[in-house]
Amino acid sequence: MPAVMSPNLSATPNIDAPTLPSMRAVEPVTPAFSVCIAVRDRPELLAKSIQSVLAGSFDDFEIVVVDDGSAVPVREGLAEARLLDDRRIRVVRQQPTGISAARNAALRVARGRFVTVLDSDDELSPDGLARIHGFLARTGARWVYTNYEERVGGSAKIIRLPSYPTPRRMLWSVLTRPRLPFKHSGMSIDRQLLLQLGGYDERMPIKVDVELVLRALSNGVHLQRLDHPVVVFHRHGGSISRRRLAGLAAWHKMIRKYSRPRIPGLALTVVGVRAVSELGKWLVTAVGK
Repeated sequence: MPAVMSPNLSATPNIDAPTLPSMRAVEPVTPAFSVCIAVRDRPELLAKSIQSVLAGSFDDFEIVVVDDGSAVPVREGLAEARLLDDRRIRVVRQQPTGISAARNAALRVARGRFVTVLDSDDELSPDGLARIHGFLARTGARWVYTNYEERVGGSAKIIRLPSYPTPRRMLWSVLTRPRLPFKHSGMSIDRQLLLQLGGYDERMPIKVDVELVLRALSNGVHLQRLDHPVVVFHRHGGSISRRRLAGLAAWHKMIRKYSRPRIPGLALTVVGVRAVSELGKWLVTAVGK
């Protein structure tokens, strides 16, 4: 893989990055990918998610599952599905502490060169890891996001995401675009870069993926897009993104922290744009029920 210069993470010293406790800075790198899945109470969907990784054409990976306090331990369901027979699958169980803590727990035990995030109700395409691996080898990228397939009921469509020439351009798109210009599930991130950034912010109760991306972009990390659908995303009523009021509060906090506009009042305008966008999505959802 081509050598890549690390981003200057001290370029914006006023960013309050979280700190991962008890994290070793250097560990032996074994697999190319650590596919990290955080889950609570989704045994059947989790099994399908794991099976999609195992069925892929690329086999240099491990799967790290963090059971965030499921009522029935995840290990029991995976054992019943005979998935624990594969030694590449490791399960960590913790008390229910939230998605950020669960993803940080996965990061603590991951051994791969890259961390590939996979939501517990999503599936990887058969060529997903192979496509990502080839893209990384060609480009030397340290952070990759991809197109994805969205399924709602019996319909499916490919969501093609935009790409950006600079981190700053993407940052403003994240803050102002009605639909996020990235999908966190399916992202592959250099594990050491993710450790440098401090992992996921456990002070955020929601929109933790957005906060992580904004923090990376603020520190000059260039997210590169793979023009191929790697993840199958199942949209359903249980998605955390439906918590609109909590989401608005999180957006307000992130806009104030990461926009740093030179024009007075611009941050407030961006907050207003985001509020209208979130309200519009909520109305579409309500009408569609």
